[in-house]
Order: sequence, then C-alpha cells, then structure tokens
Amino acid sequence: EQTAPASGASNQERTAVASAQPNYENGTYKGSFADSGQIQVNVEFKLENNIVKEIKLKHLQYKDVDYIKKKDDKIVEGVKGQYDQLAAYLVGKDIRTNLSDLYKPENIVKDKVDAFTGATLRSGKIISSVRDGLNRGVYNNK
Repeated sequence: EQTAPASGASNQERTAVASAQPNYENGTYKGSFADSGQIQVNVEFKLENNIVKEIKLKHLQYKDVDYIKKKDDKIVEGVKGQYDQLAAYLVGKDIRTNLSDLYKPENIVKDKVDAFTGATLRSGKIISSVRDGLNRGVYNNK
C-alpha cells in the first residue's frame, strides 16, 4: 500500500486544496466510463467525510474481453491487477485531493504486464468513472 502522495504534493498542500473544494455527501456512488457506446469501466465506491472507504470494479471490459470474468489469460489477469492497484490506492484517502494522483500511475502500479504497462490509459478510465459517480451524486446514503 502506497502512503506517499503519487503527485508529490505535500500533505499541507493537499489540506489547502481539500478545504477549497466542496464536501461530498456520505454514501455509495456509482460511475462509469464508456467509449464508442460501450461501457468499459464501472465503479462503485463508498465515501465517508470525503474519504474513500471502499471501491469496487463492477464492470471492466475492453472490446470483447471481460477482465473480471476471464481467468485463463495471464495478460488479462495482469491488466485487471493494474486496475485493482489503481482503485485500491484511493482507499483511505480524500477523494478531493488524491484522485488526481492516478494521472501518474507509474507511481502506483508496479506490475508490468506486457512490453508496456498501459497503466496511463487505465488510470484515465478509473478517474473518469469516479468523477462520473461524483457528478451523479449519492446512489445510496446507507
């Protein structure tokens, strides 16, 4: 688990940024990223006092490959592992100041799956999915 900010911002800088941003309602949020009419990433996450308490990848697909269900391919499993690492990074952190850390996935994802990590593309999809959830608002406030 990474504790240092991936973006290099100090905790004091993060506190200042957080205090200038809106507070999000406590509860469960759902968001997705779609491209060419196909949902590729769907996340569900729980916020409490702007802190990510848990996050789940509910849907993870690219073209015809379902990265959650397909278990017999090492590259597919590795890519899913990268998504999992990116999502897990947010747990225990303030969503207002740490989501942007995902723009530097090389500081978070350490596993190489193929000749290149592709983590930059993957991080953008998670960022978009989380932002979509925040924009939609609380799905369930229990």
